[in-house]
Amino acid sequence: MNKIEIEEEITKLRSDLKSDRLDMSFGEIMNIYQEKDLIISPEYQRAFRWQDEQKTRFIESLLLGIPIPPIFVAEDEEGKWELVDGLQRISTIFSFFGILRDDSKNNFKLGKSSLIKDLLNGLGNQEIPAKLSLSIKRSVCRVEILRWDSGFDMRYELFNRLNTGGSPLSEQEIRNCVFRGNFNKLINRLSEKLDPLVKGSEKKKEKMALEELVLRYFAIVTQYNSWEINSNIQLYLTDFMRNETEKESFDYEVEESKFIDIVTFLSQVETPFKGKQQFSASTYDTVMYLAYIYNENNSTDVGAFQKKINRILSNESYKEASGHGTSNTRRFVKKLTIAKELFNE
Repeated sequence: MNKIEIEEEITKLRSDLKSDRLDMSFGEIMNIYQEKDLIISPEYQRAFRWQDEQKTRFIESLLLGIPIPPIFVAEDEEGKWELVDGLQRISTIFSFFGILRDDSKNNFKLGKSSLIKDLLNGLGNQEIPAKLSLSIKRSVCRVEILRWDSGFDMRYELFNRLNTGGSPLSEQEIRNCVFRGNFNKLINRLSEKLDPLVKGSEKKKEKMALEELVLRYFAIVTQYNSWEINSNIQLYLTDFMRNETEKESFDYEVEESKFIDIVTFLSQVETPFKGKQQFSASTYDTVMYLAYIYNENNSTDVGAFQKKINRILSNESYKEASGHGTSNTRRFVKKLTIAKELFNE
């Protein structure tokens, strides 16, 4: 590639990212939120996980005029803003002034801090001096706006590169925020159906571990007869979700029904996803994949399925393929290929 071609490629990539910026007071941002022109999706909002100490430190920064990072929003097709980066800071302000949609996180009290010590310890917005409350509202924040017509790739890259704060998002949380649409909504719905089988911790639920498991299922069963993956699993899942989001041919009703049927069937199987001691994502992949095949064949014998699974999980070739390194797609494919061959014997 010559210099002119390199320059043209860079110019094209720059044109894919359309952005703008504004300096706004937090009072103005609060008004936009209350008018429902600033959207924080429920899936993203639940990632608000700053402790009171972190919230207090941020309020302290505003009161003392300490510079703060910008927030990033993505403009949707209606011109409304969806928060992309800055959840912890924005939610702290909204929580302090009691306007978050989630009432359980509203009206927190300030604690001790490193600079103002205990001057405001135990006080909420209603208890601090009115002048300080106004000072917080009038504090200015830079808002970086990603325009709606920016491509998926650029939106994902922006989100991923901004994800460096004290409470970084998981890969699935990023996908959830970037790849909006019916496929994402389906994943979120089905994660609730999967929960009783997986019994994930609250921390894992916050990081959208269940949603990622649903995505893994669809990535496996959609490509099971034409594996075209040769990368890190997380990168593959991101590419897969991007492609499914842009597709129009996905039969949501049929695929949702199949997933629910499989989960219902597996609820009759003893600890279907258990590894050596607890839940195993590797075992989950295998069992969900084989349950899908079983369901496609209209098989319903739980006992026979359980015996097949037990035999596969104890097979030495399978165990070797499913060991360390299955985040690499090559070993991932090998594991499932062996499992399918053993299952069909």
